[in-house]
Amino acid sequence: MRHRVIGSLVVVALVATTITSRAVTAQAPQRGAAPARNAAPPPGPAHDPHDLNGVWLQRGGATNRNPESEWSSEKIPFTTEGQKRFLANKPGKGPRAGLPANGNDPLGGANVPGLLRTLVYGRPFQFLQAQDKVVQIFEWFRIWREIWTDGRKMPEDPGPRLYGYSVSHWDGDTFVVDTYGLDQRLWGDEWGLPFTEDLRLTERWHRLDRDNLEMTLTFNDPQTFTKPWTSDVKRFRLQTKGMPDAEMLEVIFIPLDEQDFNEKIRNPGNGVK
Repeated sequence: MRHRVIGSLVVVALVATTITSRAVTAQAPQRGAAPARNAAPPPGPAHDPHDLNGVWLQRGGATNRNPESEWSSEKIPFTTEGQKRFLANKPGKGPRAGLPANGNDPLGGANVPGLLRTLVYGRPFQFLQAQDKVVQIFEWFRIWREIWTDGRKMPEDPGPRLYGYSVSHWDGDTFVVDTYGLDQRLWGDEWGLPFTEDLRLTERWHRLDRDNLEMTLTFNDPQTFTKPWTSDVKRFRLQTKGMPDAEMLEVIFIPLDEQDFNEKIRNPGNGVK
């Protein structure tokens, strides 16, 4: 049996300051409250650091006081053009949040979030390792991503792609992923971080033990940033059988939901009857 779980439309007051969606979900164990499931856990037992398989959920951490990006607590080194594009993005979430009706969030058109926004968002994902690639399956929008591990080189012109083209290698116990060809029409986080088609990403994933995984992301985009910069460390906890997030839901925002959101929330908020 499948059923709908209504997200942002449940409490109008909350939806007025954020762009979220009704989600189409499959039955799964009831989710725990965010603070409990994201609380920093104790270290886990030793484990093969080259084994990334499993369902992972981002852990909570210190509040990010930087109004420019969810990725870093430090000031973002914008170029003049990068700063201009950043200010032109009008989010419905974060420190600069306004009414969804007055924003220009790409998600407002039922578009997919893309790679960067999905990685920083607090929903589970799963790693599945195959012989020639690692598949990363995201709960949010039920999207899969291929990370090639067969030694291939990055294509000269792989994009634009909503989730990029990714090749990888191991640096000791760290899984290094290079991604290129991201579609610049999307945002780099929920708060409106911009980037261009020249953006090159380097993810560094490190499994600390059986239960804990860390990731940092380096941004290199000369049009948007005056220098490469690296994100804060993002930490993830393994979700095992019986845990609320061990079975990923089907969370998909579709145009039918967008129409409903416009009629009930966005249009009234903008004075449209």
